[in-house]
Parts: sequence; structure tokens; C-alpha cells
Amino acid sequence: MIKDLIVNVTIGDGPDVAGPYALSIAETFDAHVGAVAFVYDPVIPPSIMGGIPASLIEDQRAENEKAAADALAKFDQAAKRSGISFESRSVGASLAGASESFGAMARRFDLSVVGQAEPGEAAPEELIVEGALFGSGRPVVVVPYIRSELRKRNA
Repeated sequence: MIKDLIVNVTIGDGPDVAGPYALSIAETFDAHVGAVAFVYDPVIPPSIMGGIPASLIEDQRAENEKAAADALAKFDQAAKRSGISFESRSVGASLAGASESFGAMARRFDLSVVGQAEPGEAAPEELIVEGALFGSGRPVVVVPYIRSELRKRNA
């Protein structure tokens, strides 16, 4: 029986396919959902490490924090409308560290729900899927990136 699940909500411009899917699973099983949005550390190429002003790095970090907060706000609104038990939080991490962190967090839940990255795009979701699959030791649902488009076509 699924009593609690964890979902990695997608930040940025792309659609979040994992969040709504996790909510539908939670409604079906009357389960609790833990939502995580990662605040990624700015990526600075080693060749220009000393050439970037600190203010630019802090601006990028603030932008990443806002993107995570916006993604969680959307998720929270949808969860409240569904009337399910939920919690959400943002976690700071590097791109590689997010994968390890998600895998470790997922060990405490019955199920992980993650979105598939769009093919051909380097996206953090690829690493999150790996962390869930290889780091959690728990079942994982990988929601296809085209889920929302399929729903629109079938409606």
C-alpha cells in the first residue's frame, strides 16, 4: 500500500508533469505527498572561475531560488485544491548533489515520482531519475515528458 510518496517538481519554463501525476496517485491511495524543488548552485566553468563578479553569482542563485519557490507555489495550490496531505520544500544542491540528495530522501518514502527530461536537452531531471532509480531502493514512476500533450490530445 502506498502511504507516502515524494515528487521532484520541475523548475523553470517547462511543464511540470511529475507534480500533477503525483497528486493523482496520492488522491487514489489517500497518500501523503512530499514535494521537493532543488535550488541549483550556479555552474561556473573552471576556465573563468576568477573572472565572474560575486554579484553575478548571487543574482543567479537568487534567480534559482525564485524558480524553485514558484514551482513549489504552483504545486502547493494544486495540492490544496485536491485536498490531500502534502508538504513541500526547496533544497539547495549542485546538479550532481541533487541526484544523491533525492535518492537519499526517496528511501524514506513508499514511492518516488519524477519527470522525464525532454530528449536532446541537458536537464537536471535526467540526474534526478538516476538518483531515484539507483539511490532510493524504492519503486519509481518516471512520468513521460509528453504526458501533458497526450492529455490534451485525448481531451
